[in-house]
Amino acid sequence: MRVAADKKNFSLNKALIEDLNSSLKNFSNKRYSRIEKIDGMLIRRDISVEKKKKILIGALHESVVAAFSIDKKKFTKRSLDSLRDRLHSIRKLIDKLRSINHYLETAFLEDIMLPKANAGKSQKLRRESIVARDELEALEYGAYKMIEHAVMLDKTALKEYKLKEISTARKETGEAESLKIILSRESSIMEHLEAKLPPRKAVSAAFVKEPIFTHWVARIFALLSYLEELYSKEAKIFNKLKNNNAARRGISKKIMQIIKEKSKLLRIMEEKSISMKKLRIDNNFRKELRNFTTVINI
Repeated sequence: MRVAADKKNFSLNKALIEDLNSSLKNFSNKRYSRIEKIDGMLIRRDISVEKKKKILIGALHESVVAAFSIDKKKFTKRSLDSLRDRLHSIRKLIDKLRSINHYLETAFLEDIMLPKANAGKSQKLRRESIVARDELEALEYGAYKMIEHAVMLDKTALKEYKLKEISTARKETGEAESLKIILSRESSIMEHLEAKLPPRKAVSAAFVKEPIFTHWVARIFALLSYLEELYSKEAKIFNKLKNNNAARRGISKKIMQIIKEKSKLLRIMEEKSISMKKLRIDNNFRKELRNFTTVINI
């Protein structure tokens, strides 16, 4: 199977498992109740979108590790309340990352004038499914390895474990390294990851009982590990794009600067629209309005 030889996926899984097992050794209800504040990180606009995404991906990794490295023997009602709060924070991180990805997939790619030949094809893949069959196998393989090596997971769950909930689509070989396709796959994985994290009211003590806990957490770990693998590919592409002057300028812009530029353009287009009897720029105006709405969410 291809995934067994995927060194990048394996190394990420191994690093995640090591982080989980290391965090578990320090588990205590007092420590578990101390949750790092992330709101300041979410609203930062003094850095580029690329930099902000890197910070949030790192925070997501740390937050997931901290949330699920639990000693079930010591787990109390207070711990359950902390788990609810931690899941809420993780959901906020994913929501912001999805907003950033939406910006990168739309306004950003338009602004740096990358070739648009694959745009329609990408949207078609998005409507169907972005996760290819061999990638689904990678997720399942990763989840098996998580169960096998993560201390807090129940090894007996391996017998009945099966990753079923992600639909599959055949991958088109020539698009494997396309930034737009990678971003779309990331967004797809984020959607599945978010779906595995219930809101506060839905989290009950049943979630930390076996075999539910192992099946639930193994899927989350596998999705996180694959998201990080995709992000590493994205980072390499961004480094290559920096050889292009227009792309480099777009990548290095701070978020507040992008917002100001979009806002200024929007005002100019609005003034022109009002002054015209026939609104011949309606479509462009609507597109810029959508782009501005996308930008202010990052």
